[in-house]
Amino acid sequence: MGFDILTGLLDDKLIKVISLFMRYPGKKFYLSEISKLSEVNTATTFRILKKLVAEELINMDVIGKVRVYQLGKNERVKSLSGMLRGGNEKKDLLKEFCEKVGKLPRVRLILLDSKTHNGARLIIVGDLPSKERIDLIVREFGDREKFIVSYIELRTAQYEGLKSSRVFDLNKKVLFRE
Repeated sequence: MGFDILTGLLDDKLIKVISLFMRYPGKKFYLSEISKLSEVNTATTFRILKKLVAEELINMDVIGKVRVYQLGKNERVKSLSGMLRGGNEKKDLLKEFCEKVGKLPRVRLILLDSKTHNGARLIIVGDLPSKERIDLIVREFGDREKFIVSYIELRTAQYEGLKSSRVFDLNKKVLFRE
């Protein structure tokens, strides 16, 4: 449901831009990134962003001479998000898991190693993240959702060392970044 209904009613390019922000609600984007990722030319992306900022769906911050854009965190955005999800889509358990773990102190990065229909293997990078609290969330998702998560923890220095040594392939999909 959600975006499928709106596609017939609204401009396809507007939907592409909005859907990008909905997929990454906490991420800040440059104009060029938005244009590239949504596959909408830069001038059109800029006009769409002006409308979305005016409607208070997107926040714009100016850092020096550069503008960055991020999904708003107000009631209008929550309403739009609820409409687009429509309640009929299957929950994204991996996203929900990463949001919960990402809120823990000192968790810096969560990478996807592999995924199955009912679980995932993750690499959690941080500075002494709370293993007990992560294990509690893993058990909660296993018991409540039958979603099985296995993970390894790496300290930030370990991760950077492995990444620079190129011994292991750490070019994994980033699910969470502080």
